[in-house]
Amino acid sequence: MAEGSGGVSVTPARGPRAPREIEGAIRRRRGELGALAAELNRRRRELTNPSVLLRRHALGVTVALLSVGAVAAGSIAYRAWRARRERTLLARGGRLREALGRMIDRPERVAVEPTATQRIILIKAALERLSRPRQEARPRGDPRPSR
Repeated sequence: MAEGSGGVSVTPARGPRAPREIEGAIRRRRGELGALAAELNRRRRELTNPSVLLRRHALGVTVALLSVGAVAAGSIAYRAWRARRERTLLARGGRLREALGRMIDRPERVAVEPTATQRIILIKAALERLSRPRQEARPRGDPRPSR
C-alpha cells in the first residue's frame, strides 16, 4: 500500500524521546482509560439497576401502568355491557328473526339427515332410556317402596 492512501497521513518523525517522557505519556493514557472504564462501569450498573430506572422514568412507568389498567378495565366493562345487552328480550327476538331468515333462505340446511355417528348416539340414548326402571312419582316421605 502506498503511503498517504486509505486515510493514512504522513507525519514528520520527531527525534528520539526520553524514557521518562514516554512513561509520563503512558501514565496519562492509562489514567484516561481508567476513568473511561470507570464511567462505562457506572453507566452499566445504572442501566441494569431496576430501582434507578424506575426512579428515572417514574412518570413513564406510571402512565404505562395506568394505560394498561384502563384498557383492561374498559374491556371488562364492555364485555359485561354486551352480555347484559344480549340477554334482553329485544336482542333475543332479533336473533330469532335472523335465524328464521336463514331458515327461509336456505331450507336445505335446516332438516339435514343425521350422520352415522349421530344416529348411533341417538339409538344408544333411546335404548338407555327404555332400559331404565321406571320410577313412579310419589310424595316425599311416602313409606311405600317403589316397584
